[in-house]
Amino acid sequence: MKVSSTNNNGIFTSNLSKSYRNFRAVNSLTIDVRPGDIFGFLGPNGAGKTTTIRMLCGLLSPTSGHSEVAGLDIVKDSLKIRSIIGLLPESSGFYNWMGAEEYLLYFAALYKIDAHLGKKRAKDLLERVGLASKSFVPISYYSRGMKQRLGLARTLINEPKILFLDEPTLGLDPKGQQDIQKTLLELNREKGVTIFLSSHALSEVSSLCNRIAIVNRGRLVAKGSIEELRKLAGNSGGLVVRILNSPRAQKEVSNLPYRIQTNTTDNNKLIDVNISDVVSESANEITDRFEKAGLQIYEIRRMGMSLQDVYFKLIETRRQDQDAHEKTKSEEEQRQRHV
Repeated sequence: MKVSSTNNNGIFTSNLSKSYRNFRAVNSLTIDVRPGDIFGFLGPNGAGKTTTIRMLCGLLSPTSGHSEVAGLDIVKDSLKIRSIIGLLPESSGFYNWMGAEEYLLYFAALYKIDAHLGKKRAKDLLERVGLASKSFVPISYYSRGMKQRLGLARTLINEPKILFLDEPTLGLDPKGQQDIQKTLLELNREKGVTIFLSSHALSEVSSLCNRIAIVNRGRLVAKGSIEELRKLAGNSGGLVVRILNSPRAQKEVSNLPYRIQTNTTDNNKLIDVNISDVVSESANEITDRFEKAGLQIYEIRRMGMSLQDVYFKLIETRRQDQDAHEKTKSEEEQRQRHV
């Protein structure tokens, strides 16, 4: 069934696949990126992320399946797609003899942007990414982080409706990472730019993205909001109860009727009690039980799995499922041969 993006800022794929002889780099990928999303695209090296991005940007033809970007078919309308998107690949090529402004003006001309407008955009973008004072320095003298900033400026020169970013903060110091993240949020909130973000920096994805897809071995593992992914990973939604430490407290904690983990903090003055299987009791009931045991509560808060924990749990669960399926299939084939 063909499903189309609801307006011209969306992305969707339906059973999108790419094969190289006997190797399937992307296998029946179906995702839907809504207009205005900051969409995280996660997976280990070799999972098919870059191949997917290249297909969505019209740089690589799929073997099968269907996809649209901004309402345009990625095969039939690839040239049009390239004119309205921005792509920052993990490794960008630069004309090292050029200065940054000359470099941006060159790309503005490729997009057939009016010379006066192109010059204004170039200056504004160099200011935005913190390279205005270095705009005439040859790019060959730029650090990796400076080149990454320039690459983002080039990606924005045509004022794209959709951004495809592959490791956009790679090589940047913490201040540079913060600046790029701020720029992306401004583009998304002020101009409604849809952002498709592939990154190994899970903290960055967690803070920026409202929806996420995880892929492995070319297949979709899971997709949804971070909360939805936590539920898929079996997050208990438990509690962390921080109590004052004492020999008696340690004994009483061990007698509580929960499956718990304890960690000492603040020079052993406090104990974090992680209650991971809260089902039948409310937070108030758990608090009452601690108090009746004579435990002094310092703090109580909800416990949520980090995106990193969710990511590894879902990847491992899917890997085990696939291995089990392949083993069953192999055993069945062997039985058939012996019949």
